[in-house]
Amino acid sequence: MRLIPALSLLLVSSSLFAAPGSDSATWEYQVKPGDSLWSFADQHLSSPAYVPRLQSLNHIADPYRLTPGSRIKVPYPWVRQHPSSAQIEEFSGEVSAHDAKGKPLPINKDMRYPKGVQFQTGNDAMLKLRFEDGSTLLLNANSSAQLQNEIYYPSTGSAKTEIKLDKGNAGSSVIPNILMPNRYQIRTPSAVTTVRGTEFRVNTESVSATMTEVLRGKVSVSGKSKAQVDVPAGFGTLASGSGKPSAPEALPAAPDLGPLPASSSFNPPLLKWAADQQAVAYRIKLRGPGEHGRLLAERTVAAPQLFPALPANGEYLLSARARNQHGLEGYDSSKTFTLAAFPPPPLLFGTAGVQEIRTQSLPLKLLASPQQPVQLQLSRSSDFASISQSLTLQDGDITLQLPDKGQWFWRVARLDEQGQPGPYSDTQQVLVKGLFSSIGNNTPALLGRRYPVSGARYTLKLADNPTMQNISYHDTRPQPAWLLDTLPRGQYFAQLEINGDDGYHAVEAIEKINIQ
Repeated sequence: MRLIPALSLLLVSSSLFAAPGSDSATWEYQVKPGDSLWSFADQHLSSPAYVPRLQSLNHIADPYRLTPGSRIKVPYPWVRQHPSSAQIEEFSGEVSAHDAKGKPLPINKDMRYPKGVQFQTGNDAMLKLRFEDGSTLLLNANSSAQLQNEIYYPSTGSAKTEIKLDKGNAGSSVIPNILMPNRYQIRTPSAVTTVRGTEFRVNTESVSATMTEVLRGKVSVSGKSKAQVDVPAGFGTLASGSGKPSAPEALPAAPDLGPLPASSSFNPPLLKWAADQQAVAYRIKLRGPGEHGRLLAERTVAAPQLFPALPANGEYLLSARARNQHGLEGYDSSKTFTLAAFPPPPLLFGTAGVQEIRTQSLPLKLLASPQQPVQLQLSRSSDFASISQSLTLQDGDITLQLPDKGQWFWRVARLDEQGQPGPYSDTQQVLVKGLFSSIGNNTPALLGRRYPVSGARYTLKLADNPTMQNISYHDTRPQPAWLLDTLPRGQYFAQLEINGDDGYHAVEAIEKINIQ
């Protein structure tokens, strides 16, 4: 009686038994207690009509009696499946998409993208796609990739995903599936990388070379010659030309970002980390404030340093990985740092050196107004561990009454819209000597803030308009101090530029000043 269902299925249209197409791979299913070919077909196959052929393929005597722990080979085309699509999980910067016919598509997290869609990313841009099985593809800056095949197997949660990476750098995280391994493949002009559940990167900067770096699990890489190399976690391979991919090579270690500052009151911050002697370059990513900070920069730098001009105060995340002489990149390191550089302190009308006075009245001329108030602090010590006075000023011309004779220190900071001070100016020193004491020559000067930059050079520019197009005065000094008697008299817009070794460059806010 058990032969009746099988015999009746032999009468089903022969189209079910046609060649399975280009997908000739098989799934090895491990039999569980209570399984039969009929229960397996009911759960996993697109039609029970495949049971007789499955029985023949696996040399099974009785489709109702299977040995637990044994394995059944199942052609993937017979498994229940449907076309799948990808969804955008995250994107930043200039990202574009086109369908298989070249028609532009919107970049939208609510949209699903089927096979044939081509994605491109621009400078400092990124795109993260999530597939139906939970695997993800991260396209980094200046990359182009096409979704060539997306199939989902709903009874197992597995997927077949094929991606063509034309150029650039892509990172993949493929979800392991114990029941039916995911099949995930990235093709480049010079190599094919195939995985079933792992985390890896593929980088193709030219049509003749592909770097594959495995962070978790194992991948198989084949070149144009079809020669194959298995690459374990922590190793990478280079496929170039028509030869066999190189033997697996250990990836560079994660850079030591410990030397990065925890915070910076200067913009750009000086981000420097420990050099790796094996590294010829570093790939860095910088994300802005917030739980899911926007990607601000992605680039390759030759030295272990970065001087990014940042848009606002807040906590930033820097990620870096080393690149060796063969172009393979290693594991990432990440560290947060806080920028507290806004608003920058004002220029000061002060004294070049210690200011000596006879009385306890200190006349000051500050760049303060109701629109741009400043906070002034007075202390006996240069570290301002104890504050004698803290004043909020909206008028620039004041006389500060010092509590006593002797040495005093003062500094100022701009207040932001919430009334909080930004970074303070350099500390100014005053010495109250007494009414009949002789005092030194106090030389009035326009003073800027000193930067902790090697080889710092300070350029003062004066112009008659805030666009700084018509420069009336331009002078560069090794210290941010310009004697007033060397500056032109009148009202100007002033801008301070700072340049240092290794390409450091900063521009402080334009100030409206009156030089008398």
